[in-house]
Amino acid sequence: MTPRQVATLAAEITLAALTVTVFVSLERLFVDTAYLGPVLVLAVASHVVATTTRRFGLGTGVSALISGAAFVLVFTSVLYPDTAAAIFPTSETLDLLGNDLRDAWSIFTDQSAPAESAVGFTATIGVAAWLVAFLADWAAFRLMSPIEAIAPATAIFVFGALMGLERNNLIHAMVFAGAVAAVLLAMRAERQVREETWAAAGSRQGISTTLRVGGASAAIAVLAGTLAGPLLPGSQDDAIVDFHEITSGAESRTVVSPLVEISTSLIQQSNFEIFSVAVDESEKDYWRLMALNSFDGNVWRRSSSFDDVRGPVGSDIDPAIKRRSLTQTITTRRLGNIYLPAAYEVSNVIDSGGIDLEYEESTGALVVKKHDESAAGAGFTYVIESLVPDFDPADLPAVATSGLDPEFVRENTALPRACGDNESAASDACWPNSVTALAQQVTAGATSDHERALMLQNFFLDPVKFTYDLEVARHDNVKGVEQFLFEVRRGYCQQFSSTFAAMARSLGIPARVAVGFTWGEWDDSRNEYVVRGRNAHAWPEVYFAGAGWVAFDPTPGRARPHDSDITGLQEAQLGVNDGENQGVAATPTTAPPATTRAPLSSGIDDDPASGSGFSGLRTPTDTADSSSTSASDSSGGIPSWVAWLGWSTLLIVAASLTVPAVRAVRRRRLISRVQGDPLAVAELAFDDAVGALSLLDLRYEAHETPLEFEQRARNSSPDSITGLHELVRSVTVLRYGQPSDPTSAAIDAQEAAEQVIQLCHTIAGREKVLTRFLDPRRLSPVG
Repeated sequence: MTPRQVATLAAEITLAALTVTVFVSLERLFVDTAYLGPVLVLAVASHVVATTTRRFGLGTGVSALISGAAFVLVFTSVLYPDTAAAIFPTSETLDLLGNDLRDAWSIFTDQSAPAESAVGFTATIGVAAWLVAFLADWAAFRLMSPIEAIAPATAIFVFGALMGLERNNLIHAMVFAGAVAAVLLAMRAERQVREETWAAAGSRQGISTTLRVGGASAAIAVLAGTLAGPLLPGSQDDAIVDFHEITSGAESRTVVSPLVEISTSLIQQSNFEIFSVAVDESEKDYWRLMALNSFDGNVWRRSSSFDDVRGPVGSDIDPAIKRRSLTQTITTRRLGNIYLPAAYEVSNVIDSGGIDLEYEESTGALVVKKHDESAAGAGFTYVIESLVPDFDPADLPAVATSGLDPEFVRENTALPRACGDNESAASDACWPNSVTALAQQVTAGATSDHERALMLQNFFLDPVKFTYDLEVARHDNVKGVEQFLFEVRRGYCQQFSSTFAAMARSLGIPARVAVGFTWGEWDDSRNEYVVRGRNAHAWPEVYFAGAGWVAFDPTPGRARPHDSDITGLQEAQLGVNDGENQGVAATPTTAPPATTRAPLSSGIDDDPASGSGFSGLRTPTDTADSSSTSASDSSGGIPSWVAWLGWSTLLIVAASLTVPAVRAVRRRRLISRVQGDPLAVAELAFDDAVGALSLLDLRYEAHETPLEFEQRARNSSPDSITGLHELVRSVTVLRYGQPSDPTSAAIDAQEAAEQVIQLCHTIAGREKVLTRFLDPRRLSPVG
């Protein structure tokens, strides 16, 4: 490769690396990295298309059109393959994209970062990645402007830094600075060669010097900034005000809802140990994190406040209820949130492990105080006592709200306004009357609210009506509830618990969604329960006057220990009785049958047992469960990393095959143009031979005649180049003489050129010939 080719290739690679770096840094916006695979495929594809069209010599306008067409095909293939016709989008693709974008907008307006990496976010970031790559290539190699080349990526990086969590900031800043320095350095070297600052003979050494000195300087600058920056005065101060804190009080903080993180724990951290609980083996329980008690039609959220805690804490359960004491020594391993697991209900913090804690009585949530989040995230051990209620059906009043404060009832039965005429849950975020009607049908004939809750629970446990499945859209809004009940009929604990709670509220029964973990696996050697991501779970709780919050479990294959009197279910979790609790006798209902529809894609790996999926994310402490049903349903599926690797490989192969295809088209055009012109035929044969000779580092100079080139080739090559003399003689005769038979001379030139080409290919070897054949930089009609 020539010095200019080396410099241009280096600039292209560093520019692509900058794009990748920037979009990796957006992980601070999300609780998982499910977005990253598709986005990186789109970013790299955009760079490949931009590079290829530019090297083909196509103008900006034509390149933009080709890039746009390629984007549509790659975008559809990567994000919506199930809706595509081959690789082309369909009306179903557009409909699903519209739904995903609306869902993403709903999450964006209702939640602070980090949020779930919904497909709508992935699609939006994918569009941005494609545009950033195309604009960067355009600015770098068409405008020849380094500043404009890094500007699009810089804008995305700043956006991520402002909107995302303060997570891995130093690492992201260091890598970004290094990537920018590499781009600027590579572009300087490319410009240096292009303008021929040094004489041709010394240009390679000049580039080498520039890269070495510039690279060392950039590395020193980045390292110095990384080491010295945190030591500067004020470096620990917040650079940006969190606007959520302005409206929520000085001690408020942006915290990820555990319900948002359900799929991350359940799927992507299924085999990771999250924490362990040292108790007697018989004292297993659900290890609860918190409860979400407010539903606005878009998301479930918590709406209460915390108080400092040391020693005993208050209770939200009626003191008349029988309770058992349970002391737990809990050691955290991979907490990604502030909520701490504990059996419900915490009564006393015996030892906080040196970490300052807070407690929220109304939701039973024990949390780490803001200033100790980093220390707690590294793992610690705390000891607590819980007084676990042992509810008896006789303790529960026939009417759950009997004698309760009306304001409490209003808050815990609140739903969005009912849909009016010509309104729909999907477009108006109103409560669908059809869901209330279904809840009334399911509970028809019940004589108490406890019986109504049981009927709702068993309705979801009927395997004829519902199926446990991880591969579904992760929506808790009213549209998601409606789709879950009447169309999809598939889901995991997030859908089952949130839909149960919303339906109970539609009947006037106070309900909320609790989030935590099932008890995990007993480890004899450690004498404790080991809780992993696959044990994450969510379940509904119903409030009964004179008792408190009572847990139910509508998720197939799950049931809390010691609750059979209330729920009628035997304890169950992943791998333990998880085939039970399905087919529980449910009250007959006239609910409409589920329509035949494929489950909506979640865009992530659906095998919880594999532990696969994109790694490198913080494991949350708070989320849902995994099921043997889902594992078996998804067995045989392609892991997500394999899918992305496959698409990337296919893209590279397609790009490589584009070069010979274009070469063949151009070759055919050239042959058609020279038909009937002996001199043009001979000149084309000469060009073919010259191209083949370049494989041996013999390059034809524009100022040379064919005879001068032949003489130089003879002096440079120790071996005789068969056919070169005959080729040069034929071309020279046709150029400068008047042969009696020009056609014969042209044929002689073609035959001689073929001999030269075959010899050069033999000497150069197959690998070098193939590399040349696939190289888009050499699209002249060579052999």
